[in-house]
Amino acid sequence: MKIIDVRMRPPFKPYVGKGNIFDMELDNPFALKNFYKNFGMNLSDSMREASMEKLFEEMDRAGEMTGVVSIRRNANGYENDALLDLLKAYPDRFLGACGIHPDSSKETLDTLQNYVLDGPCVTAFMEPGYHGVMMDDKSLFPTYEFCEKNHIPLLISFGGFHGPTDEFCKPIHAGNVADAFPDLKMALCHACWPWVEAAVWLAFRHPNVYLSPDIYALHAAGAQSYIEAANYMLRDKILYGSAYPCVDVESSVAMYLEKLRPEVVENIMHKNAETFFGLNA
Repeated sequence: MKIIDVRMRPPFKPYVGKGNIFDMELDNPFALKNFYKNFGMNLSDSMREASMEKLFEEMDRAGEMTGVVSIRRNANGYENDALLDLLKAYPDRFLGACGIHPDSSKETLDTLQNYVLDGPCVTAFMEPGYHGVMMDDKSLFPTYEFCEKNHIPLLISFGGFHGPTDEFCKPIHAGNVADAFPDLKMALCHACWPWVEAAVWLAFRHPNVYLSPDIYALHAAGAQSYIEAANYMLRDKILYGSAYPCVDVESSVAMYLEKLRPEVVENIMHKNAETFFGLNA
């Protein structure tokens, strides 16, 4: 079965090494060796060993899987050039989501131009709350306008722990952006969790808003509402994502398939993503 995982961070330069997401020496509730337990998933060999080869084996066991690789800022900034190297090395395995800072600086707009419009990336990735910026802060509007004008879909981390307070992930802020830029396609990764029902209402109301609840559709509180939406109200608006390496891809895929109606499986697992990224144009 074909699968597009819209939230994947494989073991390559921006994510390996001391202090990064694959660091098995870290020991806190969000560390790799601990976090997966919250969702009833497994610590796979590729997670434990930061092995690209073993990740490919796991992806192949899950299905015909393509990972959308997003770049978040680390100690070296946004390592988007490393993403280009990855896409060149494994063109049949990954799609690119270049990382952009939540502002509207020339550097941000140049990144969109160079990596998406003139480059191989299919989308851009932003984490406003991670940087203490509200999603509907007016400083972001020129970036949204640029993306809307140039038909660039945006992946936006918006839920979970992405913000210094819970206010940063309330759906009303995403709704304000959707109202201001009705032709801007955006997918909210973590899907506004824990504001689940309001998130479903948001995406049902706004044609340009998609949800990717990823790990929060597994064993998280409110997970069943995401699955109910995927099965019915948002069968054309939910995008599959694993959030690897927060959890392993095989267990994540298996749990989604267990919960989804057969009639919507292809939509959730790849067709909605193809529509969102314009891959079927």
